[in-house]
Amino acid sequence: MNHFRYTLAMPTKNPRLIVTLEPGLYAKVKSISKTNGTTLSMAARDLIREACGDVEDLGLSVLADKRMKSGKVRRWLTHDEVWK
Repeated sequence: MNHFRYTLAMPTKNPRLIVTLEPGLYAKVKSISKTNGTTLSMAARDLIREACGDVEDLGLSVLADKRMKSGKVRRWLTHDEVWK
């Protein structure tokens, strides 16, 4: 008997993630979701998305610092040149 055929299809097109939180962290996420009027899942998703952006920004900042310290910068681009 194969029970998996009934559980493999997810009811949503987006992948799901199961996370175990410490009680204090769970309480914080629950408080955020209540304040924002969202579900716990949406609050957790938004927090993860924000954290990923912060990590990406930090990585780009480190890269920019390395480039500045390398002395290989020929000239700086103006704001308008960057966004052309």
